[in-house]
Amino acid sequence: MLSKNWYRRLLLSYFPIFLLTISMLIFLSFIVINEISRQETARADRISTSYMMDTMDRSVQGIEMDVLRDVETSTAYDEFLADRDSGDTAVTYQTVERLRQLMDNNDLLESIYIYRDADQSVLTVQGLQPLSGFRDEPFVKQALTEPEQQGWSAMRSFAEMGSDPSRQVISMHKRLPLPFGDQGMIVINVSVYGMQQLAASMVNPQVSFLNITDAAGQQVYPPALTEQDEAEQDEPLTQLHSDRLNWNLDSGLRAGQLFAWVSVISYIWVLIGVLVVAVSIAYIIYITRKNYKPIQVMMKRIESLQLSGTETARKDEMALIDEALESLMKQTVDYERQHHENLLIRRRRLFMNWIEGEPPEQLQQELEQLRIFPDLHGRPEQADELKYAFIVAEIQDYDAFREKGSTQEHNTLKLALTNVFQELAQQDGVSGWCEWISVRRAGIIIAGTGDERRWMRLLFSLSAGSREWVEHNLHLTMSFGTGITVRQSADLHLAYETAVESMKYSMTLGRDGVVMYSDLPEGGEPDSYRYLQAISDWIKEYRLRQPEWRERLKQLLDRFEEDILKDDSIRSLVLSLLQILGRELEGMSEPLDRLLSGEQADWVMEAIAEAETVEEIHASLLQYLEQVAQMYEQAGDSTNHRALIGEMKAYMEENFANPDLSLNHLSERFHVTPKYVSHLFKAELDVKFIDLLVQLRLQRAEELLSSTDDTIQNIATQVGYANSITFGRVFKRIIGVTPGDYRKLKMKPGSSLLPPSEQRK
Repeated sequence: MLSKNWYRRLLLSYFPIFLLTISMLIFLSFIVINEISRQETARADRISTSYMMDTMDRSVQGIEMDVLRDVETSTAYDEFLADRDSGDTAVTYQTVERLRQLMDNNDLLESIYIYRDADQSVLTVQGLQPLSGFRDEPFVKQALTEPEQQGWSAMRSFAEMGSDPSRQVISMHKRLPLPFGDQGMIVINVSVYGMQQLAASMVNPQVSFLNITDAAGQQVYPPALTEQDEAEQDEPLTQLHSDRLNWNLDSGLRAGQLFAWVSVISYIWVLIGVLVVAVSIAYIIYITRKNYKPIQVMMKRIESLQLSGTETARKDEMALIDEALESLMKQTVDYERQHHENLLIRRRRLFMNWIEGEPPEQLQQELEQLRIFPDLHGRPEQADELKYAFIVAEIQDYDAFREKGSTQEHNTLKLALTNVFQELAQQDGVSGWCEWISVRRAGIIIAGTGDERRWMRLLFSLSAGSREWVEHNLHLTMSFGTGITVRQSADLHLAYETAVESMKYSMTLGRDGVVMYSDLPEGGEPDSYRYLQAISDWIKEYRLRQPEWRERLKQLLDRFEEDILKDDSIRSLVLSLLQILGRELEGMSEPLDRLLSGEQADWVMEAIAEAETVEEIHASLLQYLEQVAQMYEQAGDSTNHRALIGEMKAYMEENFANPDLSLNHLSERFHVTPKYVSHLFKAELDVKFIDLLVQLRLQRAEELLSSTDDTIQNIATQVGYANSITFGRVFKRIIGVTPGDYRKLKMKPGSSLLPPSEQRK
């Protein structure tokens, strides 16, 4: 009886992946929904707040423009400002009427008045009055001191008449006559209450909040912010600044409103997810039963074919199926492989013989038998119009390609490329036959009809399209070279030879990866000796450490490219440059010699030999030459270092008795940093500065103690110590005895009671 093990495994194998997928989808859905909700909420809030700000800006801008337009177009204002002594009431009345009309046309205008410099009077809609008794006198005086102030003021209290209550306004003043008059000033006062009402009409306080403050930090809207309002406000989603009003707008959603609707959507999504899980489970059970039936039928047939009396161990269903089919599959595969290998060998032999100029006598019959150019078979009317061309396709950076996979994978990829090239040729309306002629080169025979101009465009289009397809789909870079077009199949070897010749110019002519034989220079490339002088001049600049050597190197390589030199010629000239440079710099220092003839030199020569473009040669060459330049500079500086440290040592030997002798003293004397002085002593003399100074001083002190009767204090002063205590402590530490004991013991200069390992610690 058939076992059910496979059925259960097939059924249960879906569940881990299924559950994991569903869990990830639900989790990611929550994250995506929340993120989208937050972004959309912030975006909507910013749009609405921007609209509010624009509305208020346009409102005050409209007021400003209406007033200034009226001032510019009406002569009443100029007549009023010019009427100093006549007291023409008609002019005053006409001006008051203009002010009344402006206030009637805009509800946000709280007040508008004109100040006249001539008699220091103020004209309001109530009439003319002196500035001294005017309620808004402080603002007028401040405005007179700031005639260039053009913006709106911060929120302030304003009352026009003595009995009027104070109201909050924002104000703007302009000198009259416009634009920079000297006769008076007009003051525009906009009602803050009206602006508050305008803002309130655009805000839903149940859902969102809006806080507006002026430049002085005063609360504009809402008029008063209670503690409850602050508690209900969430973090602001939008913060804008009005340049016109100099107001700051902070807006957002009230606490608890931001994700309320998100929760509803989340619940709906969870419900949908549960339904999907239930439907998926039912579908899995159904599809598992359905897919298992063919396996069940197959197993019954296999069991019925087993020989009776043969004892076999119980095996898995798939193992039994594999065992039953293995024999038949093996025979089929062996036959197909044998047949396919025979065809491949015949095709390749015919291909190589044809391009080498030795095609068989019955070439057309061979092509038909191997099903090559099937589109051209049976068309004798086109036989006289057929033309042939050859394209060489080469893998760039073949070493990197070879390291990416196994040999079998490379062969599979190459086989796929031959099919790709042939299919692309067929799409362009011609027939193509591709074979690999070396490990990195493939050859493509193109056969078709057409006029010469269209044929050349087709060859370029096919080459460029093939290169682009391979690079985009297989991430493999190839270069292509085309040869001449021939009309006789026996002349195909000429097309092959010219295609190979065109590949020699891939560095200079193959910027797009395609080299057409028609683009090759007619007179051949110039002789290489023409560039030796340019190389010599560059080496001279390099040796003189001129910073232009990098730019000159780029210009030299660009010249190779512009003169359309062969790839081998470019590589030969670059290697000559390196060889001449090596001879010029040889013997300066051992590290530099190792760099010029060691592993780095081998690396750059190998990189130049493997480079596919002039840019790659330039990059490798520049990297190597930068290292050589650094080492060359160090080799030249080391001689200067030795001369400098010699001068410092001689100076110390002459001036060691100077108590001020120190690293700072030497650095000032020789114009170098103290840190660099210390480095030179350690690098060149293998001794610290202080150790050398102590050594010179104590040598002189030993001579004085042995040959004179001077006091210890005098000797200490003569060798550079400020007092005998410091001198005695250093002397005892280095020599092993005090200066007095040294004199009593009649020790000789250079002797010490301390072992060498303990001296100068």
